[in-house]
Amino acid sequence: MKVESSDYKSVVWFVWGGLDALYLAWYVMGSLRHEKIPYLTDLESTVALLGELGPAQVVMVVLSWVLQLSICVSCFLFLARRDAARWVGYSQLPLRLFFIVPSVSVLLVGVQFFPDYSPLLMVVLVIVSEVIKFWSLRKFGARHVAD
Repeated sequence: MKVESSDYKSVVWFVWGGLDALYLAWYVMGSLRHEKIPYLTDLESTVALLGELGPAQVVMVVLSWVLQLSICVSCFLFLARRDAARWVGYSQLPLRLFFIVPSVSVLLVGVQFFPDYSPLLMVVLVIVSEVIKFWSLRKFGARHVAD
């Protein structure tokens, strides 16, 4: 039995969409645990602080919100198996690296179980996760994957 390249692509899209969904669930659960309304409470806090922030901090806050929104979009696109997911995934890479938000969201969940983790190790794992994501999107994202 020969495995079609579209089968690999479906698996890759499902994995990245599932990891985005896990990240979103982790974020929502963290907010609810602190008795906050996910995203809304954070948006209200952001708006309240904008006047006190300098231009560089405002840019960082906006980029952080862009990343959060793009994770919601990529989750939907990956799980819906849309080709646009690949490009959203690519565009997230710099922001994920900058804000240390790994595509392999299990890393964020795992950190909670290891309070003495090494921040340097986390940075390395984030870089590795983004390299793997880039490679898998490039390899399996094309319409016709060459064997």
